[in-house]
Amino acid sequence: MERENIIKTPAGKFVNFIPSIAVAVTPSDTATFQEGLLYVGVTGDVTVMLADMSTFVTFKNVQAGSFLPVYVKAVHTDTTATDMLICY
Repeated sequence: MERENIIKTPAGKFVNFIPSIAVAVTPSDTATFQEGLLYVGVTGDVTVMLADMSTFVTFKNVQAGSFLPVYVKAVHTDTTATDMLICY
């Protein structure tokens, strides 16, 4: 089945703007996962590695019930937000 919500980025990656799969995230200092949108269930700081980066960055005070507006491939253990899902 072809999905109309998948596009190709200038970097050549295929991106799904309407996620259809959500998986619980366990923060790790080393593990990565399939790139996607990160949903935050409980407010806190979120330290992530973005899709095209090799280092972590911190988003401060991400509110409960929100998505980060970037593609994420890892969540660091320094993260204080909880109940997160990676959606792709």
